[in-house]
Amino acid sequence: MDKNEQILATLKSVQDFEGKEFQCNEQAILLEYQKREQNKTSLAIKILSLFGGFFATQSFLGFLSLMGLFDSPTALVAVGIAFVIAAISINKKFDKIIFDTISISAYVTGLVLLGIGLHFFNATNSVIALAIFVVAFITLVLNQTYILSFVAVITACGSILSLIILNKVYELFQMYTVLIAAMLTYVILNEGKIITINNKFSKLYNPIRIGLIFSLLFGLAFLGNRTILDLNIGFIWLSSVMLMLLVIYLVSQIVKILEVTDKKNQITIYLLTVLVLSSTIFAPSILGAILIVLLCFLVNYKTGLVIGIIALIYFISQYYYDLNFSLLTKSIILIVSGILFLVFYAFIHKKSVQNEKI
Repeated sequence: MDKNEQILATLKSVQDFEGKEFQCNEQAILLEYQKREQNKTSLAIKILSLFGGFFATQSFLGFLSLMGLFDSPTALVAVGIAFVIAAISINKKFDKIIFDTISISAYVTGLVLLGIGLHFFNATNSVIALAIFVVAFITLVLNQTYILSFVAVITACGSILSLIILNKVYELFQMYTVLIAAMLTYVILNEGKIITINNKFSKLYNPIRIGLIFSLLFGLAFLGNRTILDLNIGFIWLSSVMLMLLVIYLVSQIVKILEVTDKKNQITIYLLTVLVLSSTIFAPSILGAILIVLLCFLVNYKTGLVIGIIALIYFISQYYYDLNFSLLTKSIILIVSGILFLVFYAFIHKKSVQNEKI
């Protein structure tokens, strides 16, 4: 059975379940699916497209500098806005990977020129970051293509991080991380509701989802490597507690899906979960990576799952080299965490074997 037959079979099953009230345009659904398959590219190709756009941007900026464009702040701002508009227009009209590279080049060039122009107008760095955030938000409203929307999400979240760094309110990194984590959790767990709001939300869902994952990783990277910025380690546990609550909520959803009704088993699962997570109370980056892994595993999002696993390995190794704790303390914490993970796995495996026998 090919994909088209599977789609038709699924639609028929839904129609039989819902009754005559359920109506849909089967031909339009099949055409939309065929269009997406024809334009489908792997994440690696899309990332290479972004790098291509970046290097093309550097070359073009050098050319503009030689032409003397940087001598006029007004021209910089005007050309920057024009490039952003051109990038959005290209993406709305064409849906091919080659045009993605062109539009990304134009978009990044436009943002850079806009930032430089505002700087020459004596705008503060905070104002520039806010301006770029507004441009990124408008881009999401006007454009629903994958690459440009992904870049817009990263740009918007990057602008927020820039504001935190520029104003040296490093404690807000914890708030940023928790808010992005909460947004990611809501987006992934409510995919069905979001994509059925309207066609725009349906197209924006995938780039926003992957954009939020990377944006969360950026925040976790700052929390995990506290030597970069002057973060107060005494209150780092606050973000860990909030992330822990999100993970526990995810575990409760998994328990419901697996239909674990025995109270003793439920208490054991939650107790082991709390013990495992408590061992990483001073490492919110590890908790954030665990959250990404569980979320993506729950909805079978393979790309996010791979990214989460890589991030988890990286943050664990980063935590081991954290100079804020002694080597003995970190070793004990990691050993205890490993033992608890193994105990948790043994418990889950035992229950799954018992269910298979039943």
